[in-house]
Amino acid sequence: MSATRRHPYCFAMKERKNSVPHLYRISGRLMRAFQFALIAVLFVLLSSASGQTLRIYHIDVEQGAATLFISPGGKSLLVDCGKTGHGARIKSIMQKCGICQIDFFVNTHYHEDHFGGMPSLVNGGTTISSAYDRGDKEFLTPAKLNEPAYKEYENLVGHNAKHLMRGETVPLDPSMAVTCIASGGVVLGEEKPAPGVDENDMSIGLLIQFGAFRYFIGGDMANTTEKKIADRDLVTDVDVYHTDHHGSETSSLPAMLQDFRPNVIIISNGNNATYQHPRQKTLDEFASMNPKPLVFQTNKYLKGGAGGNLADDFIADLATVGSNGTITLTVDLTSGKYVVAYRDKSHTIPIKGWTAPGPRLVIASLVPNPVGDDRQLEEVTLQNKGTSPIPMANWYLQNKSGKVWSLVSMGTINANQSATIRRHGMPMNLGNSGDEVFLYDPNHQLIDHFLYTSSHEGVAIVTGH
Repeated sequence: MSATRRHPYCFAMKERKNSVPHLYRISGRLMRAFQFALIAVLFVLLSSASGQTLRIYHIDVEQGAATLFISPGGKSLLVDCGKTGHGARIKSIMQKCGICQIDFFVNTHYHEDHFGGMPSLVNGGTTISSAYDRGDKEFLTPAKLNEPAYKEYENLVGHNAKHLMRGETVPLDPSMAVTCIASGGVVLGEEKPAPGVDENDMSIGLLIQFGAFRYFIGGDMANTTEKKIADRDLVTDVDVYHTDHHGSETSSLPAMLQDFRPNVIIISNGNNATYQHPRQKTLDEFASMNPKPLVFQTNKYLKGGAGGNLADDFIADLATVGSNGTITLTVDLTSGKYVVAYRDKSHTIPIKGWTAPGPRLVIASLVPNPVGDDRQLEEVTLQNKGTSPIPMANWYLQNKSGKVWSLVSMGTINANQSATIRRHGMPMNLGNSGDEVFLYDPNHQLIDHFLYTSSHEGVAIVTGH
């Protein structure tokens, strides 16, 4: 818990103009960026059919933290890696997930219980593809720089780690957003950056979003930085709050909790008499919240003092022996729910703000220039890519001039089927030299649209949607 020396203006000097990490810094940069963007677009188009699940593992590393995210596309993000020797526990979870490398690693701060597991993880055969930490290593004390565990971390991954700063993102998955809210004690929107002076308070804080699902994790962040987040309302209405600093009484500021209003709180803790986490005072604060969240902890605390416990039904490892305290969270955007699971227990919770996905109806093709009378023979083909029939009553097309084409005569389009409608005198026309066509549902919500710039007589334009 020792203080770290910082230059008072280090953030002002080092703040980046471009807050998104550059992935392409070699020849062919533009082509590669284009390829990456194309892949991202294709993923989004396919994700509603095959990529709607996010898995989060709150790994039992005793008095430490290690949280593994497996994205819908199969990419991995590890936030912290526990204490010295606990890499094997992370490796075991990775094997259960069917992954053999960590695509992105974030070390929230420079305390051994958050980075100490790195040597055993890497020496056990795990590759770390990209690493991030809070940077500013030139301001660390000689004692920290010479600490054996820190030196091992630095030699293995730290020397290549990117300095993750407020507003920057980790490119985990096209369907997700992983945004740095705080780093080095400085938060988003802080006009006159005041860096932290305590290592805990300099922890990286991440807001992780997957559709409507929102999750906050902040290492050992303490009240000073939490207050900055709360004062600016930077994070509100999260689904899950991974407690800062293992449930200590110097974290989880009530003002921040009021902003967060989490439905679930998860505490990563151990049975450690020195730290006595989670503190009973903090558990009492959680219990007084309105609405009251479901709170879970990885290990039962058995050493007395100021420490406390939840009811046994909400503790993953009651014996606090070995690595049985991992808490798994599975987010399913299709159902709009997530499941918290441990031991033989599970709890299903609805995602805040989730609404059922709209009908997966797309414009499949157009015939703007038929052989014959345009007013009668222009055609539009729609395809139902969903799993349920769609009655077409009150659905309509509209072009950029605002004219409308009713689709009620199409009846019902069954799942995975296509249907074609001819204009038959409808006011809306398909311009032969180009037009933009919009598809609206009965609630006047835009479902799909297509822009074309030319047409040929008798030839259908396939949209690729």
